[in-house]
Amino acid sequence: MPAEVYALVDVDSMYASVERVFRPDLRSVPVVVLSNNDGCAVARSREAKALGVAMGQPWFQLKNNPRYRSVVALSSNFALYGDFSARMLAVTERHTPFIHPYSIDEQFLRLPADRAGAIAWRLREQIGQWLGLPVSIGIASTKTLAKVATKIAKDRREGVHDLTAASPKSVWQVLDELPVGEVWGIGSRLTARLAGHEVTSAGQLARLDPGWVRRAFTVVVERTVRELAGTPCLPVEQEPSPRRQLMHCRMLGRPVARQDEVADVACAFAQRVAARLRRYGRATNTVCVWLSTGGGFYAGPALSVQATQTLLAPTNAVVPLARAAARLARALWRPGHTFRRVGVMALDLVAEPGQQALWASPAADDAVAAAVDAITARFGRDAIGVGRAGFRQRPVWAMRQERLSPAYTTRWDQLPVVR
Repeated sequence: MPAEVYALVDVDSMYASVERVFRPDLRSVPVVVLSNNDGCAVARSREAKALGVAMGQPWFQLKNNPRYRSVVALSSNFALYGDFSARMLAVTERHTPFIHPYSIDEQFLRLPADRAGAIAWRLREQIGQWLGLPVSIGIASTKTLAKVATKIAKDRREGVHDLTAASPKSVWQVLDELPVGEVWGIGSRLTARLAGHEVTSAGQLARLDPGWVRRAFTVVVERTVRELAGTPCLPVEQEPSPRRQLMHCRMLGRPVARQDEVADVACAFAQRVAARLRRYGRATNTVCVWLSTGGGFYAGPALSVQATQTLLAPTNAVVPLARAAARLARALWRPGHTFRRVGVMALDLVAEPGQQALWASPAADDAVAAAVDAITARFGRDAIGVGRAGFRQRPVWAMRQERLSPAYTTRWDQLPVVR
């Protein structure tokens, strides 16, 4: 047995589980969380899955079907889910520094082999007790096998499943029973290609010659084959790679047609990008804005346009980024078109601070950025903004969230009250 093994911590039905922390009445009730603009189901509780609710199923189909009358639908509360994800990371860091946050609800860990099981059970207990979240943990010799182990823990409701404690024969039996399409990184296209080579199970994939797999497919699939066979190829990175770009893109709650409205949206989105740049200690050299009519969403002519602007110097200050994004959006606007999707991207990222242009006013920009960060940290993300993005009135283009739960952990005015 190796000195260290891998573990995957996965929250069971993350979005629904977070909502249930403050809504005990939702326990044992089928819950779905809807996508942006309350369009379709993007998360389902175990009970909702048992009813047959499909991932991506439109909400209008669910609410009009008597079969799903017991389903409770909620708008996506990303601020709440992100806060709980950060809290879970803080709990995990008490047990190991070797953590790779893979997604909002998944974390890969590297643990000492002789104590992995004990640490996993203790971690699961603490996350459940301190955060109220149910998690499943899989332990294995590789990341890919840890994914398999976590699936077993979820399906069997075991809490923790340790493949390193199983015999080689048992592990191969598990892989032989697992459809190849359920292996981490094997999508529908690869599944179809592998089926052409009579490879339909994870066990068959693991037994392939890695060299042949590299020639016939890609080096990524080769790594998957080696990982399934027990050879680690995907280490847990202590320090994530520096971000090269950041983006904020949304389908609008209501399409916009006026030039000033398009500029307002780009300005607001640029502020979100600027805040993330400062959070990650990055600065951008280039701002990109794109507008799209959304094609089939409305009857007007289809159009998708984008433009970029190179800045005089790298920055993460909110004012110059918002100004550049608004300027680009005005230039991209076309009369007679109604835009449903807007995106703002920061490209060519560098570590802050960058070299400042002689004619810029970095001190003033940095002071404004620092003030915005301080205010939003205390009063919430939408407490202040540049231009009309700072108005308290909800803009007409804002994302529809008619079933949004309160910001229980990030807004003082929405703290739950115990009576």
